[in-house]
Amino acid sequence: MTATHKARYCRCGARLARDNPGTRCAPCVAHERDHLYAAPELPADFWDEVVLSEALRSRHMGRVIRAWRTHPHHGRRSISQDRVASWVGLTQAQLSRIENGPAIAHLDRLSQWAEVLRVPADRLWFALPAVTERPAEKEDKVKRRNLIAVAGVTLATGVFGEATPARPLSNDGEEVEWFAWHLWQHRAEELHSSQIPDHVRRRLDRHPDIIRTAEDTYRLTDPAIVDVFVAHRVFGDITRGSGHLLAAAQTSHATDLTIGALTADDESARRALVAWMRHGPTAVLRVNSAGILAKVGSPKVGDAAISAIRGDDDVRHLYLTAVTCRVLDMSWDEAARVAALAAESGNRASMGLASARQTWATERLTAELINPRDAAARWCSAVLLATLPSALFDTTRQAVMNAVLREACCENLRAYAAVLAGTSPLNT
Repeated sequence: MTATHKARYCRCGARLARDNPGTRCAPCVAHERDHLYAAPELPADFWDEVVLSEALRSRHMGRVIRAWRTHPHHGRRSISQDRVASWVGLTQAQLSRIENGPAIAHLDRLSQWAEVLRVPADRLWFALPAVTERPAEKEDKVKRRNLIAVAGVTLATGVFGEATPARPLSNDGEEVEWFAWHLWQHRAEELHSSQIPDHVRRRLDRHPDIIRTAEDTYRLTDPAIVDVFVAHRVFGDITRGSGHLLAAAQTSHATDLTIGALTADDESARRALVAWMRHGPTAVLRVNSAGILAKVGSPKVGDAAISAIRGDDDVRHLYLTAVTCRVLDMSWDEAARVAALAAESGNRASMGLASARQTWATERLTAELINPRDAAARWCSAVLLATLPSALFDTTRQAVMNAVLREACCENLRAYAAVLAGTSPLNT
């Protein structure tokens, strides 16, 4: 009897190799290594490497940065100038001039680089000041962040059902966004102080929305606003024409709702998202772009998102998985299995749910058919409803007919028609 191999998928949508025991594919592992958002924790003997030791003795921070980037500890490929420059808000060209130009003499700039690279104090040729303050942000930047914060928290109140204090962001907004982004990436509610750069930690220490615990960990006073802060960070990246953060990992429903609300009034952001949705180099970038556009609230944009999801196998699998996970309260792996079954078979009774859960699943999916915030989730719900047993068809029929009366997206009307005809929307 031949054993059947159970397919496993990476978050990017790629099928994992049989000999891969992990949960990420090789390209994603490489991508994460090349997309560090801060200097990693390093072993003590890192600083004893010959080239780096010589650079430190030369008292030239540019040489220290170059030696740090090209250190053998990082693997066969160096960490790029672009990557390291982004940690302090510089361009690659500016960092190149620092590495190859005269030695930096200003203490504040030396201190900043020492903190960013996590250089131990006993290795430095200068004393770090007790507190290194950064210049205040410009007034217009503060006003913009405050406006977005109020809009985002207002939306979060509607999403999570509980009021969140609508207090404007302080000048520490970038540090809190950085902190929320890393909480989201680690799928954690708190980070240990050792995981946070010194200059960020000092800002967090005095921020009213941050708690420092007795175990020396940091957390937000309200975990629900993580998605709001992450959405602000990602939207800022989108408005700069960059899909880098959007390609880092599949965003959540709550995050997409906030970004979608911000995108609704930004034509350049919508154009960038449409381009990434159709031609993005990774499935994660394409599905995140489609997910945001599906929540903009425009029937025309919603139709475009659904068309892209329906025609892209990898994106469709990821979106179906995400909707199944959220609506049917499943683990990601279980939801991925259900999504794969829905895509591979147009026959009913193929979802694989126990009979006791089928009625409950029908109720949850039919309720999602009238979710006004996500056009693509409505389409996915129709696809999943088409896989339920025929015995539940009468309940499904009435709910779908009610949804038809409210639906503004043509793609969803076609999907509902397919369900009423007893076939899968994937077969039309």
